Amino acid sequence: MYQLYYFKGACSMAVHIILNEVGQDVELVPGKDASGEKSAELLKINPRGQVPVLVEGGNPLYEGAAQIIYLCEKYKSDLIPASGWERAKALQWLMFCNASLHPAYSRVNILKRNGGSDEQVKAFRAITQDMWDYVEKNLKAEGPYLCGKNVTAADILLTVIGHWADPGVYTYGEKTKELFSKVIARPAYQKAMAAEGVEYKAAA
Repeated sequence: MYQLYYFKGACSMAVHIILNEVGQDVELVPGKDASGEKSAELLKINPRGQVPVLVEGGNPLYEGAAQIIYLCEKYKSDLIPASGWERAKALQWLMFCNASLHPAYSRVNILKRNGGSDEQVKAFRAITQDMWDYVEKNLKAEGPYLCGKNVTAADILLTVIGHWADPGVYTYGEKTKELFSKVIARPAYQKAMAAEGVEYKAAA
């Protein structure tokens, strides 16, 4: 059985969903203690205090995108195509979510926590909104999923990220909301939401 160190509804949830998709049991290990601080257990296994950490046979693997690719390849999941252009596109969009969209949210949160001005927060939120507009444009051309007709791991991570902001902070296009609705309806996503106690609102 795998262990997954996680924060409720965070990027770790995408790895949780992938584990469900490939039919693997997982022991969820909360990364925060009762006071809401990062737990001593998490800091012991990852001194940077970041999730997700995936543990297999006592060996920790860091970085969510790496974990997703590893699991999809190990269990031969179509969520990451095996070869060719389809694989390249799926990895491109997974990396967009992991390395562009996710950090955009992080920048806004860091500003808010450290006394950034309203103008600074607004400017960085505008950058994030541009990314969501880019997603919508792609879906109109390629949809219903990021890579076309077939769902990939990128759609799962995108949908997890789409839940993070308070309602009304970002505007999601109709195609984006349709994608969210399709992805959250998947049994693996529903199972992860129930286990983590997450109520998804971004598709509304």
